[in-house]
Amino acid sequence: MRYFLSIIPPTDLKPEDVPQSLMDAMGPWMEQNLASGALVSTGGLTPADQGRRLKGHTGEIAVTDGPFAEAKEVIGGYAVFEAADMAGATTLAKTFLQLHLDHGLTDIVLELREIAGGANY
Repeated sequence: MRYFLSIIPPTDLKPEDVPQSLMDAMGPWMEQNLASGALVSTGGLTPADQGRRLKGHTGEIAVTDGPFAEAKEVIGGYAVFEAADMAGATTLAKTFLQLHLDHGLTDIVLELREIAGGANY
């Protein structure tokens, strides 16, 4: 089964604030988990002020440029995991979070959810 991991950094974290030691540690972690098939895809996202929000609640499409003032949390990146079950995906997510903790980023929040169907199966 596939799982989607949302990476939610502190709202004041800037890309230049991410320690180089974390980036260095992520390389081997990603290579190992890509090779095993546990990591399907991962990436960071550009800041919200470079994004757009599309809404259709009025029957018309409304496009708003970021930043989005009403957003309390902004997704900073993502990962897609392949695991037998939620317990296995959680174990992988814990190792990912531990990398951040070990390199001084203690305010990171991860949200892990099973992908229900879609075109990736």
